[in-house]
Amino acid sequence: MRVAVTGATGLVGHHVVAAALGGGHEVVAVTRPGRHLPQRLLALGEVGQERASLTDPVSLARALEGIDAVVHCAAVYSYHPAATEQLADVNVRGTRAVLEAAAAAGVTRAVVTSSAVTRGSSLQPLPRDERHHLGTEPAPEYYASKVRQEQAALDVSESTGLEVVLALPTVVLGGPYDRLGPSNAIVLRYLLDPTRSTFPGGCNVVDARDVGAGHVVLLERGEPGERYLLGGEDVSWRTLHGLVADLAGVGQPALELPAGAAWLAAGAAEAWARLTSSAPLSTREEASTVGRYYWYASDRARTIGYAARPAREAVAASLAWLAIGPDLPRFVRESLRLAPAVRAARPLEPRALPDPVDAGTGQGARPGPDAGAEGRDPGSARPLTPRRRPPRPAPPRRRRSPG
Repeated sequence: MRVAVTGATGLVGHHVVAAALGGGHEVVAVTRPGRHLPQRLLALGEVGQERASLTDPVSLARALEGIDAVVHCAAVYSYHPAATEQLADVNVRGTRAVLEAAAAAGVTRAVVTSSAVTRGSSLQPLPRDERHHLGTEPAPEYYASKVRQEQAALDVSESTGLEVVLALPTVVLGGPYDRLGPSNAIVLRYLLDPTRSTFPGGCNVVDARDVGAGHVVLLERGEPGERYLLGGEDVSWRTLHGLVADLAGVGQPALELPAGAAWLAAGAAEAWARLTSSAPLSTREEASTVGRYYWYASDRARTIGYAARPAREAVAASLAWLAIGPDLPRFVRESLRLAPAVRAARPLEPRALPDPVDAGTGQGARPGPDAGAEGRDPGSARPLTPRRRPPRPAPPRRRRSPG
């Protein structure tokens, strides 16, 4: 199947591309005009590219020519008050434009990435499923945009005959990513909190790799017109923060603050962001959801082949990328004592060794661009020779005392 993936350079989109290639599909990444595919995406395999704007039906139609199915991951994921109009443009109107262009181009099937938050939350630790709805609880504009996105997708399906399946991921953790999103920021906030505080309520966390694979399961076997929750494990905030502490080697959560304290802390974060002209790590709109349980059951998706890792592995994946990213200050990074599970969550990438220096000339043989971790130049059978250590000086002789 020839599959177009919008938002392929994002966290979820990256893993959808990886899973689709692994499933034997041909993948075309649809990106913004002027955007080049990052090396991390090209390293997955042969990935085609088409450029289109969500506001330009002509470019969308051209990008989707000859495509069998679309996985629409492009979205704005933000709790910032200034993002309200962008949420409507991308998440709602953009989704409608992509699906209408897909139907016009002869595409027969589409998977649309929505969010589990459209199924609402509970005051009690009870999981919700696809039959539930977002009620009268606090709902940031991001939540509302996702509800409208789902309805727009189903409307296009009804009017055009395009088969649409809705994917509803929970809190997606891991990497790689080019920009810190609100989900991985949950882990980062605990690392930066000197008080090691936690809060009432909880969420469902899932590894990005499982969400990517889940989209391909829905692409191949999902029922048109249905929603499928793609979640991992339900955890309280205390349990989640405890996992972060254990895997990062920092202090365990000591104090459970009331939900209102999260709102006050977010207000302070917003004020600091205004002073420093930076993005806040949390907002009061996001903090208004603290104290509730965003717990979900993924039984419907599991019946057609979806599977997810435990929460501990999802948190380890998040830490593996945060530990090498620019969002974690150096003094915090150096204080971490990462567990082996964190180091194992991110595959090692072979890099060329530094040039060995010749003792006589001060110059050395430069390894080729594909030199592996074993330190050999693939263009030569000769191993790279390390610089010799100078001989140790002889110990001083003892003087005999006179007489």
